[in-house]
Amino acid sequence: MYKKFFNYSNELLCIANMDGYFIDVNSTFEKTLGYSKAELVSKKFIDFIHPDDKETTIKEMEKLSSGGQTLKFQNRYLDCSGNILFIEWNAFPDTDTGLIYAVARNVTDEKIINNNYVQLQSALTKNVIYATTDLKGNITQVNDKFCQVSGYSREELIGKTHRIVNSGFHDISFFKDMWKTISKGHIWTGSITNKRKDGRLYYLESIIIPIFDINKKIEGYTAIRFDITDKIEFEAKSKKILKILNETSSIAKIGGWELDVKTGELSWTDETFKILGVEKKNSQTPVLPQGLSLFVEEHKPLIDEAVSKAIELGIPYELELQAQSEDGDIKWIFTDGKPNYIDGKVATLSGTIQDIHDKKITEIKYNQERQKSIQNAKFAALGELSASIAHEINNPLGIISGYSELLKYQGNSESNGKLDAILKSCDRISYIVKNLKRFSRTDDEPIKTRFELTELTKEAISLVMPKIKRSLIRFTPALNGPAYIYGNEIEIEQVIINLLNNSIDAINGQEEPWLNIAVKVHANSVLIEVTDSGDGIPRDIQLKMFEPFYTTKETNKGTGLGLSVAKGIVDDHNAIIEIDDSSPNTLIRVTFNVAEVS
Repeated sequence: MYKKFFNYSNELLCIANMDGYFIDVNSTFEKTLGYSKAELVSKKFIDFIHPDDKETTIKEMEKLSSGGQTLKFQNRYLDCSGNILFIEWNAFPDTDTGLIYAVARNVTDEKIINNNYVQLQSALTKNVIYATTDLKGNITQVNDKFCQVSGYSREELIGKTHRIVNSGFHDISFFKDMWKTISKGHIWTGSITNKRKDGRLYYLESIIIPIFDINKKIEGYTAIRFDITDKIEFEAKSKKILKILNETSSIAKIGGWELDVKTGELSWTDETFKILGVEKKNSQTPVLPQGLSLFVEEHKPLIDEAVSKAIELGIPYELELQAQSEDGDIKWIFTDGKPNYIDGKVATLSGTIQDIHDKKITEIKYNQERQKSIQNAKFAALGELSASIAHEINNPLGIISGYSELLKYQGNSESNGKLDAILKSCDRISYIVKNLKRFSRTDDEPIKTRFELTELTKEAISLVMPKIKRSLIRFTPALNGPAYIYGNEIEIEQVIINLLNNSIDAINGQEEPWLNIAVKVHANSVLIEVTDSGDGIPRDIQLKMFEPFYTTKETNKGTGLGLSVAKGIVDDHNAIIEIDDSSPNTLIRVTFNVAEVS
């Protein structure tokens, strides 16, 4: 019966002699160490023990040899595979037989669990704020970290409740909900603001765990807390800095953006949404195609190419473009972008976007005025030159004209026809020089008067007629008059010349170009219509043709200021300039109010 008990026991049972040999071992002993009984009894059991534990084991054997007992003695054995096993022994010597009867347990798993527990306990003790309380919340245990963070000693904390560190930041309902949760056996997690002994606040991320006894009744609570003061203070500072940056960005009208190259997602600051006129939606993130679509059609290729080169070649960019909001508003913006690398590849693009609309419009107006000043300076110089030329031309012209008149008076009818042609040419030269001199004159303050538009139109035609003839254009003016308007003659003449020159340039090179100009008088208005053999003006060009520096002409063949200047003059005269889309050809009309006789 005892033999069966010996063999079937789950404990490691063995009998050994005082010489250090196993006399008998049970099957559990064999299975645990992986050796057969024959292998175990053939050697001294000291040979199966870990080298570092042999000395303590020999001392324990000496104790047994002297009649003492071994209780819960642990040493390490090596199994047949060389693995280390922790064995705990209870052994009793029989002095009559000289044998040792021992019961052992394999405590390797317990040892590993206990070691992990010790390491975890050590880590918790050193790195987290740890405390235990009884059912009433009285503190029963704290670690050094708790004392360090709170500023209280262990003696000041034990026996007290957590009211000692209560900051007053949380209301009563906060703690009621906490106790309601943990008293039901549930774990509570949350952030708590506490107060140090010196009155300063500190912030904790807390986990409160109910501790149960063997009857599954709560016997206390364990609180594990992490000090997040630096994080909270950093976030508060970051929010303050971000608020300042947002306010500064709003004042400066500068936004920021970042593009994730892999996903195509765009991150925009609040000011960027505002500048681009896009509604900010929490559930949606803008993507690259949406960002590119916000620019006007003629500028989309520019930004598309710049972004592509930045991604593919790492080339940064700076651009001034026109953006169009969802409501159709168009504004000038400045944007730049630079590549950011991860592992040698462009991972993101980041940059700024700035509202420069007012600045750009001011710059355009400044350039426009500058060009006008340059033009006026040219006209002034031309006026001086014209006066000089007029003087130089008029002297010989007077001699030619005088002698022609004399010859005509003395001559016969056969030569009179030729002399009339000479005199007519002299009159024409005099007329052109006079108009050139008058047109080139500039006034410091433009003077508006009531004048006859038909005659002014004739004078403007005389200045562009050489260009019309050189371009082999069929020209048929229809000048009905009289047509009186109120304004500055030189400025209105400039408008007419600009319109005629634009038409000449537009149709130059056609097989059969033609150009008409008409002055029409209605009851309350006077119209100038310039029509040419062109096929009309596309709608998209019509929207921009009166803007400064916009031109469809080749490089160095136009400044883009002619129609812009004309539009400014027309607006200043309370007149209207428009394109007539109902005409099969290109027709530009300027409508003035009739100047009544005062």
